[in-house]
Amino acid sequence: MASHPFESAREATLSALAGYAEAESRIEALWLQGSLAAGGADPFSDIDAYLAIRDGDYDAVWEDREGVLAGLGGALVWATAAATGMAAVHALMPGGVRLDLFFEKASAMGAAPRPAVKVLVDKGGVADRLQLGWEVSKPAVARIVTTIIRMTRQGATWPLRVLGRGQWGTLAKIELDLINAQLAQLMAVRRDPANFYKNPNALAPLLSDAERAQLDELTAAALDALAARDAAALKDVQLRIHDALVEAGRGACATLGVAYPIDAASERAVRELIEANWPTG
Repeated sequence: MASHPFESAREATLSALAGYAEAESRIEALWLQGSLAAGGADPFSDIDAYLAIRDGDYDAVWEDREGVLAGLGGALVWATAAATGMAAVHALMPGGVRLDLFFEKASAMGAAPRPAVKVLVDKGGVADRLQLGWEVSKPAVARIVTTIIRMTRQGATWPLRVLGRGQWGTLAKIELDLINAQLAQLMAVRRDPANFYKNPNALAPLLSDAERAQLDELTAAALDALAARDAAALKDVQLRIHDALVEAGRGACATLGVAYPIDAASERAVRELIEANWPTG
């Protein structure tokens, strides 16, 4: 039995997807990837579904992607994927289901390895061409992560600048992003480089109890200081966020097998700059 209305709605969408793929002669296979295929899904997980389309019919099916969604119950809102070279739609379906539906030519199914698949429809054994065994490229993740670390640190004085201008709403956005996006992602990569590609809104379950507790405690402290407009208390939180980012960043780089991109003297100088210039009035 579904434990949440989202899960019930997801099952309905999956059933509609399978029915569509079975009935549509232009579709050769339907499979899932992501958490529903790998086994880590919870009631709030989205659907990452893939359609293998006969090559000669591919363009027509892709052009009718709105009609495909209509046949699944109709999307409340949908958009074509913005990433270059990605043929996919991102849709919010009835009941709150998040559906990422990818369109592939049947001939290209075996072109690249995948992390995990769960085949729902297979006409004639074509899904046997799907390759497993995808592995994250540590050098690729390392290049991006070290750039993110540099970019985050070069922007380290934005909180005190924004606070100096009295922009409390903007400051709240910055602080919560530093904790629950930047820090959480570094923690996740420290545990497993493949986590870099996980949905940034779903990182918490990938972390240890201690890591989640640290994020929760920093978030609570930041919210309390922001709600009270207590600049002095927020200064302490900001310095703790800085230290946590450095610690997690060093750990992520160690996991990735690369040097941390900022030397210790520069890190100390940045921290001292924040501490000396933080507005506390």
